[in-house]
Amino acid sequence: MENEYGIDVQEVLGVIGSAEVFVIMFQHFERRLLVDTRTAGSEGPMIRVVERVRNADERFRDLRRLRPRFPAPERIVAFQWPRSVKTLMAAGVWEAIEDRLRSLGCGEWTCRAVLGELEREELSEERKAIRGDEPWRTLWADSA
Repeated sequence: MENEYGIDVQEVLGVIGSAEVFVIMFQHFERRLLVDTRTAGSEGPMIRVVERVRNADERFRDLRRLRPRFPAPERIVAFQWPRSVKTLMAAGVWEAIEDRLRSLGCGEWTCRAVLGELEREELSEERKAIRGDEPWRTLWADSA
């Protein structure tokens, strides 16, 4: 059931709580949030902002490059977050990601650094939209 966020948050929280590997695609910018909850020995989970890929095969290859000690996961769950990073936090989604990763041994500073990167990415895209930079076009003509 969708709510004011335009997405079924309970379903998203279910994915975060159970998926081995998931990718969150943001509506307002190209980069993605990749979370791999697998652990082995001294290697903990991974959370990272990554580039967009063309297809699932490319994402599996990218994950293999990033995590060479791990076999390919059975599947990678991907979903679109139709709102801002701020609403991801307000909806409790970020907290669920952070809680799961911290329970697996991920440091709090790692999660915070990634959140900061997402916020900067979004802000950069907003600035491009305001200026009318590619791929955006401004509605107001330059009067100079």
